[in-house]
Amino acid sequence: MESPRHPFRKFIFGSAAKSADGLYYALTGARHGRPIRLEPAEFELARLMDGARDAATVRKAAAETLGAELSADELERFCNELAIGDLLAAGGQEPLPVPALTDGEAVIAGWSSGPKPTGVGSETAAPSTVPGSLTGPGLPGSLTGLWGAFRGVVAPPRVRLPAGPLLPIGSLLNLPMLAGVFGLLALLALVAGAIAVMWNKRFEMSVDLARLIEPWPLLLTIIGGVLLLNLLSEIARAAAIRGQTRSTPAFGIVLGTALIPRFHTDTSGAAESAPREQRLRIVGSPLVAQLMLFVTFVGLWLVFHHNHSILPSLLVAMSLLTSAFFLLQLNPLVKRDGYNWLVQWFQASDLREQAMYAVMNYERPWNEAKRLSPSVMRWYYFACAAFTFWMMVWVVLFPGRWLSGAFGSVGVVIVVLLMAWSVFTSARRTKTTRGSIGAGKLNLAAPKKLDLVIIAALVVFALFPYTYEPSGQFTVLPSARADIRALTAGDIREVFVKEGDKVKAGQVIARITDDEERTAVASSEASLARLRANLSIAKKGAKTEEVDQARQEVTTAEKRIEFSGAESERLKKAFAKRAVSDQDYQRARSIAELDKQRLLEARKHLAVVSSPTRPEQSQAIDAEIAREQALLELHQKAVENALIKAPIAGRVVSHQLRFAVGDFLQRGELLATVEDSSQLLVEIRLPETEVGTINIGAKAWAKAWAFPDDGYPGVIREIAPSAEKNDYGKVVRVVMAIDHPDGKLLPEMTGYAKVETERVPLIVAFTRPVLRFFLVEFWSWLP
Repeated sequence: MESPRHPFRKFIFGSAAKSADGLYYALTGARHGRPIRLEPAEFELARLMDGARDAATVRKAAAETLGAELSADELERFCNELAIGDLLAAGGQEPLPVPALTDGEAVIAGWSSGPKPTGVGSETAAPSTVPGSLTGPGLPGSLTGLWGAFRGVVAPPRVRLPAGPLLPIGSLLNLPMLAGVFGLLALLALVAGAIAVMWNKRFEMSVDLARLIEPWPLLLTIIGGVLLLNLLSEIARAAAIRGQTRSTPAFGIVLGTALIPRFHTDTSGAAESAPREQRLRIVGSPLVAQLMLFVTFVGLWLVFHHNHSILPSLLVAMSLLTSAFFLLQLNPLVKRDGYNWLVQWFQASDLREQAMYAVMNYERPWNEAKRLSPSVMRWYYFACAAFTFWMMVWVVLFPGRWLSGAFGSVGVVIVVLLMAWSVFTSARRTKTTRGSIGAGKLNLAAPKKLDLVIIAALVVFALFPYTYEPSGQFTVLPSARADIRALTAGDIREVFVKEGDKVKAGQVIARITDDEERTAVASSEASLARLRANLSIAKKGAKTEEVDQARQEVTTAEKRIEFSGAESERLKKAFAKRAVSDQDYQRARSIAELDKQRLLEARKHLAVVSSPTRPEQSQAIDAEIAREQALLELHQKAVENALIKAPIAGRVVSHQLRFAVGDFLQRGELLATVEDSSQLLVEIRLPETEVGTINIGAKAWAKAWAFPDDGYPGVIREIAPSAEKNDYGKVVRVVMAIDHPDGKLLPEMTGYAKVETERVPLIVAFTRPVLRFFLVEFWSWLP
């Protein structure tokens, strides 16, 4: 049967009889008939709880009529005793502080079926009668309405909001849970994929997130994001309640810790008394919704990350906020969704306290609603310890480093205080008051043989020799690489190879236009022939016929330069209007320049044959011959440079060769690359903290992303002489030569590699980062 509901708690009893000496009242419960004694003052105090007075009014009336100044905690402990004796009915606004504690009470209350057990103790957990218990399961004397927002109890929403229009959104967020096990497995697979995307795209996400680093945009994003996540999580809970119980819960705004407003779905009533399977879905719905939102935000970022607006930055920020929000909800030390789901699963409202006292081996003078096995409680305790350790590490690594760097020794003190506060608050959450039941008794048992065996095994395991292998990202490199560049400017006329072809050193792979260079060679050869003829004339003397012929050559050269110069000017104007090709224009210019040179040579030749022979003239001609010979060699080298050759033997790598014909290359411009991949090298980027343990010749092992099932052994060949800056700190490049490449690895592929170092005890290998932190980082904090 259900207890009657009143606006506030109401004192009820089946019968009351005053003792003969008047020292106490003997009362029996309204349902169970369990006897209980109350002093006259306590009886009068109990009668003040008539269902019309709240706790504050009861305390005021007790002070006026009974002269008893009660604190809120004292009145709450008194209510615990009345509830245990079944003398207190739950009110609509002030619920019972204590749920049923025995199987018999659970059967009578209708929470379980079967005959009333005769023994003491319990195996069946009764649902808490605290409204909102699915978001904050009740414990006697600690989570009731007197302290409200400051003690963990969430009252019904003070500001009611219509949840109906938003319930379809909550239903969408609950789809994986409604689909059963396969839906949850599919969601976990999507979450794993989203995490992989964030890792592979971490640099692009960092760039987008950097746009929100300014204080105000960052603050507004965090506040707005938390409110949005809180709203959608509670809407998902409301949708789960609607789907599981066919009732629409109250939804609105409540005052949380430190009177901070937040959205809240009231879980009292039908949701609270629903079967265990439905309660598990209701409690887990916000967690499922947060995972759905995380996958959605990452997926939207993938779609819009090329957008230049603020949207990609907001999506990255929301994905990070959602992941942090989800992890905080999983905190096993705080009565949030993760803890509450475990409470509903094990049907133990004091799971946290049971685990704490079980590890400390306390004997307690009360009966739990369900006594959990020691293994379950110990595993829960270790989860709490791991979370506390994670919080301490987070404080040290993030605000700790910044504070120590900004404020020196004062920052170290702040860090230590933050760590102490983290430990204190975590330990304080494990405490609870259970009315006047009393404190526990510590019972330290001697270690058993099995305990000693386990400890010895752990020690041996910790001292087991282990090869320490630092790892880092790598890039595959060829044993040799050379760029093929143009040694002279010009159009590409022919390409003789394609990408992927193997070439020999000095093999021609392309030819650049060489019309000007060949013209210059012909001009130099002609000039050299004339100079040699002039030298012969200068030494022997010229005849009259030779002088006349020289004058005729000058006249012919003048006519030729007049024609070729006019043609060059005409084509220049036409080329400016794109009426002729660049090739035709360049050819006309070359002819004009060649005619100028011929005219100059003809005039020099006329001067030589017309003038009398002198020794100085012969010497000048010799100098001209030497100069022209040098020019001829230069022009011949230019013609040779028009043939682009491979500097080394290897495989051609270039995506430009396919459509290179017709392209114009400037001097020094890259055309292709030749790589010698007969032996591959792996360049590993190791953190600077690990380089001290690595030596040349050490064994190494590489695994590429493209071939995760294959491993490539090798040895360390080189260690860079200096460290370099990386996105995540300083790294040192270490080069490994692969012994037996199978042809599948290609240059520029990436992956991870491990380098083998000395053998150390297992505990040393896995605690090196922690030891290094205290030996270097923490040491630097000390004043």
